Order: sequence, then C-alpha cells, then structure tokens
Amino acid sequence: MVKRNSSLGVLISTLVFFFAGFWLVLEGKSLLENQEILKGILVILGGVLSILAAFRFRIQKFFENWRN
Repeated sequence: MVKRNSSLGVLISTLVFFFAGFWLVLEGKSLLENQEILKGILVILGGVLSILAAFRFRIQKFFENWRN
C-alpha cells in the first residue's frame, strides 16, 4: 500500500473547494430561475471551476502521466 503525503490542510482545502463549488452551482441555478442569466452563468462557472480545483491533484497526475 502506498503511503500518501497529504496534510490536514490539504484535506480541508479540498473539502472546501468541493462543497463551495456545489453550493455555487445550486445558487447559480437559482439565479437562472430568477431570470438573472449572466450572473447565474458566471456563478455556475465559478462553481464548476471550484469543483475542478477539488480534483487538482488527480488532474495534475493525469497530465503528468499523459506527458510521459
């Protein structure tokens, strides 16, 4: 079994990115339903980017493997 060198801070920031992104996507949907189209799209985009940031280490590993 491979030992991972992740700290509590990394775990906390990953969880915050994920749940903040989820919350932002829900808020963006609410804005779209209230006919605030541009604001809704931007909030959803921010949420999606935040969720992607939660997977930053897996994305980094994917691109490192892709390069080799």
